[in-house]
Amino acid sequence: MNQNIDDRTCVRFVDNLNRDFFKYRLPAIQACLQNWWEFGEQKNPCLLITIASLKTAAIPDTNDLEKWWMDIDFIIDRQMKVMDSQTYYGVAVPCHYIDRGSSAMCGLLGARMEFVDKETIWAYPNLESVEQVAEIILDRKDDHYLRALEITRRSVALAEGHHYVSHIALEGVTDILAGLYGTENLLMDLVSKPNEVARALENVKRIWIDLFNEEEALFARTGNVGRIGWAGIWAPGSHFPLQEDFTYMISNAMYRKYVIPHLRDQIDAMQYPFYHLDGMGALNHLNSLLEIKPLRAIQWVPGSGKERIAQWYGVIERILRAGKSVECFARADEVDDLVQHVGARGLLINVEASKEEAERLVAKYGED
Repeated sequence: MNQNIDDRTCVRFVDNLNRDFFKYRLPAIQACLQNWWEFGEQKNPCLLITIASLKTAAIPDTNDLEKWWMDIDFIIDRQMKVMDSQTYYGVAVPCHYIDRGSSAMCGLLGARMEFVDKETIWAYPNLESVEQVAEIILDRKDDHYLRALEITRRSVALAEGHHYVSHIALEGVTDILAGLYGTENLLMDLVSKPNEVARALENVKRIWIDLFNEEEALFARTGNVGRIGWAGIWAPGSHFPLQEDFTYMISNAMYRKYVIPHLRDQIDAMQYPFYHLDGMGALNHLNSLLEIKPLRAIQWVPGSGKERIAQWYGVIERILRAGKSVECFARADEVDDLVQHVGARGLLINVEASKEEAERLVAKYGED
């Protein structure tokens, strides 16, 4: 690569050598995202676009789901080659999400895990009562725990100057309770056993923070500056995309009573907290989230069938007016209108785009 190549050209460069990416591209991305996290003035929005290579023959594959999810050598080999084959535009960086399914934390706490396909693992409750959840501990001899940590360690060993490594899906504390002993059971116990639910939430929150810190200690070994979460957004320090998807089923009064105190503790455990707000039902809790001063950014995901971004300008503007940065999702042909309506400050757009569309957008909205 020409060492005199400028940053804007590097954004568009099809870079299969991530170590060159770290040397030539990453400093500009870090500056852009540092400003985004701080809700600084922006001339242009941050664009996050990752395009997979059409040449997949060199990427290991299998239809054996046991191998896909449990063979550590296969997983590491595949993920390294996936990252090296991708094209990164805007503020996208090579990252390895340690994918153990979206209910990974339930699996680590004993839930029965079923391999459904290459994208999904279902977790089935393993406990019968909220009292059992209040006493549960993390078994560090459990196979799911050992494999998750070993995959993380191996990825960390290869990460310096090549990629970032994310936490597994630690989930939200209410999501974990629902996964461990059943959604309906939790809903009923919020009314009939509020003290027992409070004890269980406190126990799971402490386990969550301990595991978060355990993985953070591993990430520190990479030598890379900053962190990344499953959302794929680089942060200057410790970070995780928090969530409480279960809570679309409860009132905001319950959310404030049962969720906000634990959410604040999780936020206090990291430097760059970020909240995954998922679905229209979750909007009931948006004002409560906006009141949490240390919460830096919110990701808005409207849900299946409601993806058209123009109908959510009001939600995005509410978040921005509160002084928090926002990540939203848009097609390439929606970006211009989105920026025109909500402005650039605090805006990060995860764009679904072709190579040609990505190059056009980066040429128009390159870093300041």
